[in-house]
Amino acid sequence: MKRYAALLGMALAAALVLGIVARLPSRAARPQAIATPRAEVALTLVIADDRISPAASAVPKDHRVRLEMSNQGTRATTIALAGYEERLPSHTLAPGETWRATFLADLPGEDFAWLVDGRPAGRLSVTGSHLIEGHR
Repeated sequence: MKRYAALLGMALAAALVLGIVARLPSRAARPQAIATPRAEVALTLVIADDRISPAASAVPKDHRVRLEMSNQGTRATTIALAGYEERLPSHTLAPGETWRATFLADLPGEDFAWLVDGRPAGRLSVTGSHLIEGHR
């Protein structure tokens, strides 16, 4: 009878150990973060007389945008991109100054306004689907 009790005790101990091991996170199951380089697109804009030229521009979603904006006007202007304030902070450009910045265009939409001194002066469209690739 002692042998059966010892066998039962070993079986319970093995089941307990296997249960604990089964709940541990697997190294193979962890997704590895792979840094993939983002495609880049250049965007050149000119400010003159409180207008942005070209008035409408478009960039593909999930591309890194290399922005170059120059102030051809006669006074300093503050530039902002509504909807992208966290990715592209507003900036004040002196007359004749050129501003270079980069940001990730990861929010799709057609009506992101370029604001010159707080007033809409141009439009940026970020083209592409808002759905994650592979989802339906």
